[in-house]
Amino acid sequence: MDINFKNKVVIVTGASSGIGAEVAKLFARYEAKLVLVGRNEERLKNVAQDCTIDGLLPLCIILDLTHPGSCETVINQTIEVHGKIDVVINGAGKLKMASIFDQSIDTFDELIAINLRVPYYMCQLAVPYLRKTKGNIVNIAASLSHRHTSGFLTYNITKNALQMFSEQAAVEVNGEGIRINTINPGFTRTNLLRNINIEPQYLEATYKRISEHFPTRVAIEASEVAKLICIIASDLFPDINGSNIGIDGASSLL
Repeated sequence: MDINFKNKVVIVTGASSGIGAEVAKLFARYEAKLVLVGRNEERLKNVAQDCTIDGLLPLCIILDLTHPGSCETVINQTIEVHGKIDVVINGAGKLKMASIFDQSIDTFDELIAINLRVPYYMCQLAVPYLRKTKGNIVNIAASLSHRHTSGFLTYNITKNALQMFSEQAAVEVNGEGIRINTINPGFTRTNLLRNINIEPQYLEATYKRISEHFPTRVAIEASEVAKLICIIASDLFPDINGSNIGIDGASSLL
């Protein structure tokens, strides 16, 4: 069976880089009508160029999803332009180091807002439209969030909570013909490391050093994660619902 998203409207948040960018490009190859959401205008437009179908650029929405009214803007503009929603990929997220010893709650609030509140609210807003199309949602969490690693307290809380939300919400919408699943990538080559102040010239060395602690000894490529997301978002497996699907080279089992 072939994967086919022709004439399906797909929203991808966090589309300006990393997994979001790669999955957007793959959806474009499958002829989806894309809505790309991101904060960085230059990077988002570059991704959009790679997603052009028959000379038509995807709808690009440049905003910060944590700002009041932003999630509503994404849903409303999508409906205004395309009239429906078939798939939502919640790829927007952030990694920052945080610990119980921190003297401020700011990082906790920041990560809760983008890693949990945004995908929750995007799902909530999209459900009435997905009910009509029998569409689905794919949330992107992290397989390593179940490993207790010092410094990742808040990040792991948000990603574990996202998985739990997806499971609970999947049960609620199951009778509506909507599916909600979570993809849990392992250590993946994205822009997340820059958020913990790794200088660009040290990125490759950092990837190599961290990868040595995992079975494959290499970082997962975002393009591989994108393939799995497209498979789960497709109609190939209509009974995959409420699942947390890992792609991490068995790293989470160590």
